[in-house]
Formats: sequence, structure tokens, C-alpha cells
Amino acid sequence: MVGLALWKGAPLEELADPADSTYNPRPEWYFLFLFQALKFFPGSLEAVAAVVIPSLLLLLLILVPFLDRGPERHPLDRPLWLWLGVLAAGGWGWLTWEGITSPMSNPIMEKDPVVASGLRLYRELNCSYCHSLGGKEGRVGPDLKKQSSQKSGQWLERHLRDPQSVSPGSLMPKLNLLDEEIKSLVAYIKSLGAGAPHSDQAPRLFAQSCGACHRIGRKGGDSAPDLSAIGSARDKAFLKRYIADPASANPQAAMPGFKDQLTDVQIEDLARYLSSLR
Repeated sequence: MVGLALWKGAPLEELADPADSTYNPRPEWYFLFLFQALKFFPGSLEAVAAVVIPSLLLLLLILVPFLDRGPERHPLDRPLWLWLGVLAAGGWGWLTWEGITSPMSNPIMEKDPVVASGLRLYRELNCSYCHSLGGKEGRVGPDLKKQSSQKSGQWLERHLRDPQSVSPGSLMPKLNLLDEEIKSLVAYIKSLGAGAPHSDQAPRLFAQSCGACHRIGRKGGDSAPDLSAIGSARDKAFLKRYIADPASANPQAAMPGFKDQLTDVQIEDLARYLSSLR
């Protein structure tokens, strides 16, 4: 174990980002059975799969020496415990395999490298100490989600080069960034902006076509991902393509395509509505 830790090391992912709704949470392989079992117990019943059933199985394991006190030692002479063991191992193996092969909640899409670079800079410069994203974290500077839609890219570039030149009296220090770094930060900030305008019928269209599976706020189904903040992770172009033909973005998608059920105008309207949710 020590040798593996020194040679291989622990697999570490990127720094956790609470604002990233595209992340696909998955446990290590030895807990995938529990991850999969939770899918059979929706809502408040998850506690049954996560706590009650494992506790009962652990209790049974502890009681085995007291319950199985027969003199026979050959497995075939103890059919009850043999088959219980086979069922337990088979169930664990099946659930683990289902967890490995089950499709991701969020389709894996390549992120814009310029935006990704801007996000890294945002973290490295500790911008969240002063700025917030949707009301979370810093309170000294303005909320960058609001700034992304209120300020142009050129204004943001000038501000990052010299805050005093466009905002006299600003508390923000001059960062002396390279041109590429400024462009990356501007691209990240603009990616936080609001989506395109939608019609007044879009929420009703969502409820009729999508609400049985998807949730927005407290309304909708639980069998598919919550879309309450989908606009912070997906742009209109992706959402439009995914609504029309999910398999084009994720071959394992369980969601049916709507290109034959909705008109192009309705799909466009839905995409605009969803991209505005943040």
C-alpha cells in the first residue's frame, strides 16, 4: 500500500467548483454499487439505500458466527449461507458494473480553452476574495455574473488593464496582466452572462415537453438532471442541438430527441429559455 501510494499516488481532479453544474460526480469503483443502488430509491427514500440497508447487511455479517453454528464445514453442506454469499457477491458485482456503464448525468463536452484558462486565472488571482458569482463569495467588488451582461468585452479589457482609467476611485489594484491573460479573463467573465431572450410561452412549453422528467426550482420531475441553473453551464447553441437530437452530443443519452415533435422555432425558444436560467 505504501509502495503504491509513493509510486502511483492518489488520483486528484481539478479544484472543486461549486458553480460548475457540468461535473459528473462518481465515487471510486468500490462504492459504485452504492452509487447505483441509490437510483432505485428516489427522493427521501435515498436514506434507505444509503443508511438502512447497509446497516442491516453489516449487522447480518456480524451475526453470521452466531447464526451459523453447524458442525459442517464444506460449503455444499451449508446451502443457505452459500447462496446468501453468492447473491451478495452477485448483487455487488451487478450494481458495480451498472454503475460503471451507466451514462453520465451531464454529457461530456470539450470546454473552450480560452474560457478554461480564464477560470484558472480567476482562481490563481483569488478574485473571489472581492468578487462574487451570483451572490456567492466576495462582497467588496461587483458580482461578475451581472457585470458580464452589463459591460462590454472592451470595457472589461480596459478595466483589467487599468481599473482607474475606467472606474476612478476603484478599489481594484492594477494587476499587470499579459494580453493573453486579459483576453482569457474577459472570455471567462463573458461566459457567465445571461442567455438570449425568450418568449413568454417558453416556460409553459418546457412544462409540457420537459417537466415530466426535468425540474426547474421546485417544479418538475426527478428522473433527469435539475435544469434550474443549466444556463451557467451550457450555451444556447449546445442546448438547441441537444433538445433536437441528444444522441448527437451524448450517444448514451436516455432522453428522446424533439426534432420531430417540436418546430424549429419552439426548440430555439426552449434553448433561449434554458440558457437564461442561472
